[in-house]
Amino acid sequence: MSNIGLSIQMSHFAKALIILVMVSSVGSIAQTPTTHFLPLQPHKVQWANAVIKNALKTKDTIQLAEGWYLYGKIYEAAGDYLTAKRYFLRSLKIQEKRGDSFELSRLYYRLTTIEGTLFHYKEAYHYAHLALQVAERINSYKALSLAYGSVQSIHDMDWSEGGKNKKYPSPNYDSALYYLRKKEKLINSYGTPLDMSAVMVNLGAELQRRNDPKAIDYYQKSLDIFLKKQNPAEIVIAKLQLGQACLQFKQLRKVKSLIQEIEQEIPALPSYSIDKTFQTSINALYRDYYAATGNWQKAFDYAQRVHGAEYQKLHADREGAISRLSVEYETEQKEAELKAKQLELQLSQQNQQTQQRFVQILVVLLVGALGISIAFYRISVKNHRLSESNALLVREQNHRVKNNLQLVSSLLNLQLNRLTDDATKNVLEETQLRIEVMSVLQRTLYTGQTLGEVNVHDFLTEIVKVGLQTFDYEHVQVQTNISPSLHLPIDHAMRIGLIINELLTNACKYAFPDHEAPQWSLSCEQSNRLWTLQVADNGPGFIPEKPINKKSSFGMRLIQLQADQLYAKYAFEIQNGSLFRLNFKV
Repeated sequence: MSNIGLSIQMSHFAKALIILVMVSSVGSIAQTPTTHFLPLQPHKVQWANAVIKNALKTKDTIQLAEGWYLYGKIYEAAGDYLTAKRYFLRSLKIQEKRGDSFELSRLYYRLTTIEGTLFHYKEAYHYAHLALQVAERINSYKALSLAYGSVQSIHDMDWSEGGKNKKYPSPNYDSALYYLRKKEKLINSYGTPLDMSAVMVNLGAELQRRNDPKAIDYYQKSLDIFLKKQNPAEIVIAKLQLGQACLQFKQLRKVKSLIQEIEQEIPALPSYSIDKTFQTSINALYRDYYAATGNWQKAFDYAQRVHGAEYQKLHADREGAISRLSVEYETEQKEAELKAKQLELQLSQQNQQTQQRFVQILVVLLVGALGISIAFYRISVKNHRLSESNALLVREQNHRVKNNLQLVSSLLNLQLNRLTDDATKNVLEETQLRIEVMSVLQRTLYTGQTLGEVNVHDFLTEIVKVGLQTFDYEHVQVQTNISPSLHLPIDHAMRIGLIINELLTNACKYAFPDHEAPQWSLSCEQSNRLWTLQVADNGPGFIPEKPINKKSSFGMRLIQLQADQLYAKYAFEIQNGSLFRLNFKV
């Protein structure tokens, strides 16, 4: 008797659970749109670049605007909305001067989409109505179709986030339906069957939201269009949408018929069309149908599948929200710069090529000076104990290396005074510091008492002193924890010195400028063959992108290269600022 009672209680519990899940999904659209970002496609980038080059050559501003627009579309498809917006604004600056045109309305439509994705209500509303005004003035079917869709999406979105943000409006479904009706009338006169199908689906969803049975008619019209096109995946999606509507309005026989047709058609679909969202929509329809017909066991089975998919989607949405907040923060940081700067070409190709050649020559001189330094050092080690004449020769060689390094540094300094491009000047200034690291190593070897080894304390202290003097940060509080007895081979010392120089340069550029009491610490410890190097500052904190690739900064790639040469492991952490830790064996 107790077993029978327990069974009845469990049955009621399962029934209540299924009804709760079913109610939460009423009115849902079978196929939820999913954003798929595309990688940058080389052939499209090359085409856009060719359009811009030809426009610059022929001085065709209209073609130039089209080139910037193509770049914007490429980056928008890749999910880089900040870069896409930058290129669209470049194109907009040219198109607005020309006056009303389809291209201008199209640009406003694209900017509406980006601002809506970034959840910027005021900007999205502004661009959507500009697109509509231009489209109405030029009376273009294509422009009006895009503009109606933009304004409808503005009214359809919950900008208040469920009433949490009172500054922004809640969805205005009446206005959304108004613009959908206008688009329907326009599509009926000029549109293609696929355009008509999209409008039918949108109207069906809007009427389904209003609990209007006419939604079934619109979904049926959309299905009829796809049946004529004979596209299996689109037919199944249309049947899923129609099935949800029929289920909402208790047309269970029609739902059963649609489910049977879907089960027969799914095996014939290409595998790439059956993604997680598609499968979840099918499971949700089955769940709701079996719950409505009282088949609680099957309804419970499909509810579990939907729950698992929704659990995964919840985690994906959380990661997406974090990414969106990151993009919004970066956008707000750089929008002020975008408004302040004029988007023009500042340097001609000839000047760019000249600067590139000069930098290449300096790199050759730098590599040559480094090679000569190493060669002379090895010669000095071999011949130091042979005779007094060899000692004189070593001193002469060191003197020449010093002169060579000073010559390269002087050439860099002369070129710095002639450059106007800030980015190139920064590159040359950082190159000077790297040369200074080699110069410090050369002086330490020349004045040291041991052959083939460098006093770590003296070497690193001198590098820090020179770096702070270069950036005028001699007032920075520096803490060092290095034993005076530690020595490193020259190859290890050179690589450690370059790493310390890059970290100090990064701190001077990003950690110290806005800090009232900047601090910098350096420690180096040895335990048997294991060495540990730690560098820290009290700046805002910095974690580099992983993994390091060709697009990373030269400084980060240089740190990666030196660490690989040392067979070392390193990591960046945020602990009251930035902390860099390097472990290697000697």
